[in-house]
Amino acid sequence: MIARHDEIINNELRRISNDYKDHKRLVDFGCGNGERTLLFDEFGRELIGLDYISYELRENDEKIKFYKRNFLNSELPDSFADMVMCFDVVEHMEQPENLLKEIYRVMTSKGILILATPNRNRLTNWPLLVLGLKKYPARISKEFDQYPEYWHLTEYSEKQLRALVEKHAFIILEWKKVYYGLAGGTGIDNLKGLPLYHNHILVLGKK
Repeated sequence: MIARHDEIINNELRRISNDYKDHKRLVDFGCGNGERTLLFDEFGRELIGLDYISYELRENDEKIKFYKRNFLNSELPDSFADMVMCFDVVEHMEQPENLLKEIYRVMTSKGILILATPNRNRLTNWPLLVLGLKKYPARISKEFDQYPEYWHLTEYSEKQLRALVEKHAFIILEWKKVYYGLAGGTGIDNLKGLPLYHNHILVLGKK
C-alpha cells in the first residue's frame, strides 16, 4: 500500500516537473528527507529545501540546498522561486494562512504552487468523523508524539482547501483527487465526484 501510494504521487509530481521544465528554481516548504524534492532534479533546476528539523542526509546532499528555517519566515527574498512545493505540511500548521502568505511572497509573478494535503473526508476517515471518534488535533504516529510533526492539527475537505487557497489570491490551475484504492490504489482520478473516493488532494496554482 505504501509503495503504491508513493508511486502514484511521484508519477504525478514527475509529470508536473516535465510540464513546467522552464521553471528553474524550486523551493520545497517541508522537504522532509528530500526524496520528493529530488523528483524535480532535471532541466537544470535549482533545488532549495526548507524544514525546521535538520537531517544529515539532506544537509549533505549536494543536489539540494537545505536550510533549517521557520516556514512562516523563510528569510528568502521576494519573488525568489518560480516553483514552490508544499506537500503534507498545511495540516500540521497552527497558522496555515500565514504559511500561504509567505509562499505567495516568495513566488515570482509566473510561479506555480504545488500543494498537497490529506482529504478530510476520505473513506477511511469520514465514518470516524461522523461517529465523533476522530478529533483534531490528531496524533498520526503510534511510535512518535512530537508536536506538531506527528500531529494533524486539522485536515481539509475540498471546499475548505479551495477556500483557503483562493483566499490568498492563488488561481487554481489543476485540482487532482488522488485515490490509492482499498487494495493498493488506482491513481489520479478526475472523474469521481464523491469526496470519499480520494485520499489526497493535490492542487496546482499560480499567482
